[in-house]
Amino acid sequence: MSQHPAQSQDHRHPGRPSPIAVQKALGGVDYPTTREKLVETARHHGAGQDVMDLISRLPDRNYDSPASVSKEIARLH
Repeated sequence: MSQHPAQSQDHRHPGRPSPIAVQKALGGVDYPTTREKLVETARHHGAGQDVMDLISRLPDRNYDSPASVSKEIARLH
């Protein structure tokens, strides 16, 4: 039995969390922010280990918007 497309995983980057999972983990972040605050927020939201690992690998700098976080995440892929 095949899964409904909305329930299937994102197969563009196997083993990587989906952008939606990352967005959920970082919901409510006040910008500008640091990598440390992003990690704390993701942990507070109960993010999975794959999301935590990805956020922890971000460069240690200030992020001024969700777009700047997404841009750095894309570079990690």
